[in-house]
Amino acid sequence: MKRSTLILLAAASLLLTNCGSAIKGMMIYDVDPTLESVKQVKALPLMNSVGFEWQKISNPSIHGINVYRGIPSQGRQSLKKIGTIGNRYATHFVDTHVKPDTKYIYTFTTFSFGRESRHGKLLYVKTRPPFAPVSFVQAYKVAPDTVKVLWRPHSYPAVNRYVIERSVNGGPWRYVAQVEGQLMAEYIDSYVHPGRSYAYRIIAKSYDGITAKPSPVAKISL
Repeated sequence: MKRSTLILLAAASLLLTNCGSAIKGMMIYDVDPTLESVKQVKALPLMNSVGFEWQKISNPSIHGINVYRGIPSQGRQSLKKIGTIGNRYATHFVDTHVKPDTKYIYTFTTFSFGRESRHGKLLYVKTRPPFAPVSFVQAYKVAPDTVKVLWRPHSYPAVNRYVIERSVNGGPWRYVAQVEGQLMAEYIDSYVHPGRSYAYRIIAKSYDGITAKPSPVAKISL
């Protein structure tokens, strides 16, 4: 009997703990215009991340900072909270959920005991464009039923693979293969047939998931 009671108590405790975490994650704040705002925020945009730095908050009644992100074309109505920093001594934040060559707006607030400051000044940020595409591609007929595709290896050091896409007789582009390694510069296509035309393009990808625009197109008729 005692064993069953202990199991039930443990389960109830776990349920309450999980509920508490969910409520904390969905915290709704009352706006308190007297709370100190985050000042002098600086942004450093990269291709797939944006770093932020601000002045230290000296007010001991402030418990942390909320970070909001939105879309410039939709203004403040698009702002959504993307991060909470539960320590007023923190002065840095990195947003890793952004796309290259894209515009965003950010704002920061402080919070304390269920109260939140007004949104700070909007900060407009544009991430850097992706690295340049592969610059040279050539296709050669090496046998009646085989095409060899060569390209110039990308100079960007983070590139670690290439996606090969093919179009048959002017049709849609389709994935055919992926090769690994920055210096890898060829693909052998043995799934071709005489009397058809083929086009190839190469897409460079980096180790952190950034994709360049497609290369120039190389065409060949068999």
